[in-house]
Amino acid sequence: MATKKNESPEFLYLPLESIIVEEQVRSGIDINTESFKALMESIKDRGILEPVLVTPKDDKYLLLCGERRFLAARELGLISIPARVVNAIIQRDEILALQLIENLQREDLNPIDQAKGILAFIQARHPEKGYDADGVLNEMMSYNRRPDSVSEIIAATVAAIIEISGKSSKTLYNLISLLKTPPEIQSAIQAGNLPVSQGYIFAANPDCPDLSQIFNNIIKTPVTNKTLERMLTAYKKVKPIQDNKKPVPLKKQIDTFRSFTKDFEAGLSSYTKPDLVMLLDDLHVFCALVELRVQVAPIPAPAKEEPGKKRPQI
Repeated sequence: MATKKNESPEFLYLPLESIIVEEQVRSGIDINTESFKALMESIKDRGILEPVLVTPKDDKYLLLCGERRFLAARELGLISIPARVVNAIIQRDEILALQLIENLQREDLNPIDQAKGILAFIQARHPEKGYDADGVLNEMMSYNRRPDSVSEIIAATVAAIIEISGKSSKTLYNLISLLKTPPEIQSAIQAGNLPVSQGYIFAANPDCPDLSQIFNNIIKTPVTNKTLERMLTAYKKVKPIQDNKKPVPLKKQIDTFRSFTKDFEAGLSSYTKPDLVMLLDDLHVFCALVELRVQVAPIPAPAKEEPGKKRPQI
């Protein structure tokens, strides 16, 4: 295999066919995303600025870090790729740590991909446990409460992730909890259309019966975190109507609302901004509640004609 002049033995241009790609900490890279297409454009314009990391394996090289760059080079039809060769024998734990470090240090890595990388790291390090997101969250919850309540090997793994990522165990728990949200919420976080702070609120309220509808509503009309939390927990505070207690007629409630609107307009100049913000939050919750009920409200059946009564001509 030829090398360029003055090239360090640790730095080579390797044929893509000589590189073995095994399962990575972050596998399943989508080559159709905008970020991947942007990487391909960058490589076309400027080349691959950062070499991939490999280690010798049999008569080829095992890819340690740089799967996205490798896949982009392959999609572009490149023959070779710059690579840094690590000749020392590397244990599987070290390989996983290297891959996790590279993924978490990427500037364009969104919270969902961070969570997937952390989950994959734990799964790869403890394959015998058969962990899914729920299993990891249970371990993280126990670790957050009492680190000595989990096994030493799990505690060591969590400690390693904390050191690599620079994140607290609570932040790691929150990140992984995002993977319990519906796919549309994860996609919105990945695309930057939903703040991760609101993703955490959705993850903390998975039992809300109107979760999907609330998500669709706030994508159209964004709300504050406080309002979103109240929208997602409102169902817990709704008391069932007692059989012997009739609800207030809606017409009467509308009349009361209109009366309030007139009084509000009359005193508008005297209200402070914090008061108005608080009112606006309440109105957001109220509007969301009405919109949700509109979706499920029964449509009244058409009135039946009285026998012998002719329908008026139009």
